[in-house]
Amino acid sequence: MYKFNNLVDGYGRRLTYLRISVTDRCNLRCVYCMPESGVSIIKHEDIISYEDILRLVRILSIHGLNKVRITGGEPLARKGLIGFVQKLSEIKDINNISMTTNGILLDKYAHGLFDAGLKRINISLDSLNEEKFKKITRTGRLETVLKNIELAKKIGYNPIKINTVLIRGINDDEIIDFVNFARKFELNLRFIEYMPIGGNIADAVSSQEIEEKIKLEFDDFKPKKSKIKYNNVSDENVYDNKLSVYDGVSRIFGFDDNDAVIGFISPMSEHFCGDCNRLRLTASGNLRLCLFYDEEYNIKDILKESDDEIVFEKISNIVKLKHFKHNFKEKTEKKGDISWANDFMNSIGG
Repeated sequence: MYKFNNLVDGYGRRLTYLRISVTDRCNLRCVYCMPESGVSIIKHEDIISYEDILRLVRILSIHGLNKVRITGGEPLARKGLIGFVQKLSEIKDINNISMTTNGILLDKYAHGLFDAGLKRINISLDSLNEEKFKKITRTGRLETVLKNIELAKKIGYNPIKINTVLIRGINDDEIIDFVNFARKFELNLRFIEYMPIGGNIADAVSSQEIEEKIKLEFDDFKPKKSKIKYNNVSDENVYDNKLSVYDGVSRIFGFDDNDAVIGFISPMSEHFCGDCNRLRLTASGNLRLCLFYDEEYNIKDILKESDDEIVFEKISNIVKLKHFKHNFKEKTEKKGDISWANDFMNSIGG
């Protein structure tokens, strides 16, 4: 039997959220995720098994883990995902299962995943213009993604969050178009600051710049209270002098006349590390304590232990090494770009 212990890092932060990259494969080649030349992919036999992931989640759930996000690569590119979600949903203390997808394959799996227990979904969409969409993704059809967003809404996924990365000179002229799109379908739109993997910081559009442009267009655009408790902080708490709150890492706004929600995720201009509650599991089976640090710890080796309590003890010791905040901005400002990065989002899981 376990002696209950919260999964806590060296700064007393409870780690309740695990992001799982189930594959490094993807059917798109987005410019902010990987270089045009592509990346080397993990051998199939080296990808962490569903069985190992489920065992890890079961162990950590006893010690405070309650939220899981499935990512990739493109998670729908991995076979057996519906069965995996079904087993995840059967783990007693996991009460929040979500997935981030590019939406291309969603029509094939949306019903099955929903029935298996997936109710929350994030869909990456970086342009509402077909030509720009192809430029950013280097492949793919915008029409397919738009149809699948509507399908997800009809099936009953809630919330449906649209993840949008703005890149200066490419799609930063679509801010109001995206807001109108979110208002039309009453979606949760999240503008994510561009993290220029191998590119230049000048391509990034800050959350503050986006916010100001929206305010000029919509008089009733204002901070919105989150209904979600984040890292044991009540939804009535105000986090900064803008009088807005965070839904997870997203600073959220809304409108008086519409249920659409607009969020800003600002890893470049405003780090959100103080309340970080997350861990990342890479497709190769490594535990990553922070997206922006290179340190990884081999979970597959740890899971060779037959005693679950020993597994937890080893992982608990690892998470004590989690940094207080990321150093992405400092490295970028020092070097001018981040071509120093060793990994790409397709394998880490974003």
